[in-house]
Amino acid sequence: MAPQVAARLAPGLCAVPTRPREAHRGVRHQAHPRRAPGLWDAHTGRREDQGDGFIVQLPPVAELEPVRILFDPIWSERASPHQSAGPRRRLPPPCDLDQLPDFQYVVTSHNHYDHLDWPTIERIYKMKGSHVTFVAPLGLESWFRSGGIPAEQIAELDWHESAELRASERHPTVKFICAPAQHGSGRSLFDQRSTLWASWAVHQDIGDGRRAAVYHAGDTGYMTHGGPCPAFAEIGERYGPFDMAMIPIWRGGSLSFIAAMGLRLVSTELIDGLHASPAHAVRLHKDIRSRHSIGMHFATFAGSDGEAWEPVAELVAAKEKQHVGDWHEEGGFGVIDIGETVVVAME
Repeated sequence: MAPQVAARLAPGLCAVPTRPREAHRGVRHQAHPRRAPGLWDAHTGRREDQGDGFIVQLPPVAELEPVRILFDPIWSERASPHQSAGPRRRLPPPCDLDQLPDFQYVVTSHNHYDHLDWPTIERIYKMKGSHVTFVAPLGLESWFRSGGIPAEQIAELDWHESAELRASERHPTVKFICAPAQHGSGRSLFDQRSTLWASWAVHQDIGDGRRAAVYHAGDTGYMTHGGPCPAFAEIGERYGPFDMAMIPIWRGGSLSFIAAMGLRLVSTELIDGLHASPAHAVRLHKDIRSRHSIGMHFATFAGSDGEAWEPVAELVAAKEKQHVGDWHEEGGFGVIDIGETVVVAME
């Protein structure tokens, strides 16, 4: 059984890495039968896995139903245009798509194959029909429409643009803010950087002048030639502080073939500019003013068990050096078990 989250105070924010419906009925954590063996963290004595994406449930408001948002989902076996080749999953999806709790929005950070997967998007659209809205960065509306998704179910935004959306009269209004990231885009050699890449801030009023704020960093680097990218401190000032953030701590499926060959890729200035290292992720966490952050993007498409474990070990060391606690502590950062539910109490 996965460790029980210590605090479950309401109203709160709930982040679920692709957890079945039972997680939202108060059922205690159970090891999912389809889950692959996890990583053992000697510092905490518990398993540390990484899921495929996150469902975030915003706090309930009055008599309205809670809003749930699915970020960067991928259920395919490979992060590739063809399922016969390309980075292959190390961890299977922890549940089927139709086992997820009901969600109203799917948010995409950029169009790399390990973040935007057409078979998954197609299944979601067929499953939910008109009861889902796809939120994406500039240039991706045509991609969704080419698959038959109507324009009225797509919200396409540029950096620092926002959209206030309401799924139905039963749900509260949610504000989606497209924010900068330091990465790239492209699904072939011929469309590199032709569509926007982004991180996302999500706000929801919860009454008494308060708001819930969530940040999803997508896929991003942190360093530039002149030092840390200033966009993240600006995001923290303009859209933070955040009650919860999801921040990448590794390369994901990018260059995973190197680890699969038994080799180790050493960080370089180029890599750090596109993919935040664990140490840089902790600095990003501080820049955006996050109360609680969860690491992501490090194990599902890793090329080896060693590559999946390395970012977790580096994150532990980086947190100790930068005096940052675990995710459940105020101002903390950590990783969670696949399928584990995180509940953050609102201030």
